[in-house]
This record gives sequence, structure tokens and C-alpha cells, in this order.
Amino acid sequence: MPTSEQRERTLERFRRHREAWDQNPALRTLYAEWYGRIGAALPPPELGPRIELGSGPGFARAFIPELELTDVVAAPWHDRELSADAIGGADGSIGALVLFDVLHHLSSPRRFFDEAVRVLRPSGRIVLCEPLISPLSYPVYKFLHEEPVDLSVDPLADQSHGMLAEKDPFDSNQAIPTVLFGRGRAAFERAFPSLKIISVERLAGLSYPASGGFSRGALLPGVIWHVLHRIEKRLPPPIFRLIGFRLLTVIQRT
Repeated sequence: MPTSEQRERTLERFRRHREAWDQNPALRTLYAEWYGRIGAALPPPELGPRIELGSGPGFARAFIPELELTDVVAAPWHDRELSADAIGGADGSIGALVLFDVLHHLSSPRRFFDEAVRVLRPSGRIVLCEPLISPLSYPVYKFLHEEPVDLSVDPLADQSHGMLAEKDPFDSNQAIPTVLFGRGRAAFERAFPSLKIISVERLAGLSYPASGGFSRGALLPGVIWHVLHRIEKRLPPPIFRLIGFRLLTVIQRT
């Protein structure tokens, strides 16, 4: 569990991200698009509760109001405090788990997927939106982002040693989702035969870093940024294997 110091640091980061969100319309446009895709991928509400793990600043509330927001460090806008590898509740009791920029922060993705298999109902889903390491995004994530990128990782191994020792909630390896659902996909399918990968979409070109993210304002004037964004939305999906910054993965419990 996070220490008191880590909790304070995490809550302060949530606060900064909420301030950046309020001041950055380009970022809000992108998140509206991504959460729209997440919402469309969710199973019917009748299947069971829909829980977002690692809700952080709580942006999901604006787009999917019925999501239960949780985090390992609870803020006032969260419904409860919850860890991705100890979700709790009865077996087969949950309809959907949403993780937005969370998987690559987990010290043991395997423990999360084991827990997801336990708590999800048949036809329940996991929907993940994560960094994509593509030829274009690699140098941006590697050299211009504070979180590390290690493509040599075994994504199903416990990452709690070495780089992620004394784990802080924001420790990470941005490469984990790309490796897990790329060259590691066969290993994932062997490890979790009751989890079926429904889709893996690669999204978001240069409009994402040009938005400035949460660390700075938009890098382009608003009109030019929206032109770039509209152009990207017309590009054929295969091109995002080369230029994409985001990975949207939908997994269903069989």
C-alpha cells in the first residue's frame, strides 16, 4: 500500500492534472473521443457493475457517468479506494473493468488479470486505454516523457523488483501494454485461456503530443491543432501501427 508521503504526492498530482485538464481544450477533446470508444466497448449495464480502476483525476465521470470510480489512493471524487490486484467482491459479480493509463503502472499485470478472471461475469469485459510504443511515439515517450520505456520487459513477470522497487503508484513502464498485446499476445492467451482478446486498436497520432498533455499547454494554436486532429481521424487504421500513441484493447471473459 502507498505510504503517507506517496499518498500526498499522488493527491497533489491528481490536483495538477485536474488544473491542466480545465485549461487544455485539446486534451479534453482527445479524452472525450477515447472515453467514447471505451463506453461503446462496454457490455450492457445489466451484466453487472462497471468499475474503473485507477481513476486518478476522475475524468471518466464526464463521459461515462455510471462508472464506479476507484483508485489505490482515494480522492473526494472517487467512490472508494481499491487496488487492481485485490478488487474484492464475490466471484463472477462484475460486468466490466476499465483501466485508463493504469496497466503500465501495475507491478504485476498477471495478478490483475488473475483477479479479473475471478470477479468478471461471463461476457464481462476489460477495456484498457494505454500508451502505444510505435516508431513515431517511441522517441517521444522515451526522451520527452517522465515515465520509462523498456521494450525488453516480460509483461507477465512481477515488476516489483529493480526499476519498480519501493513501488510508488506512479512508477511505470510505458512499454508493457505494447509488448503484452504485441509480441506477448500468444503468451497472454496461454496464461489466461478464459480471457478472449476482442480487439486491439491503435489510435492517436501527433495530435496527442501536440496537445501538450498534462505537463504543458497545447503546442499548436487551437485552430491548427483541430485541423491536425481532423486529418488524423481520416487516416486509415493501419497507419497508426507506425504513428500511433494510444492502444485501446477490449478483452472478454468467456
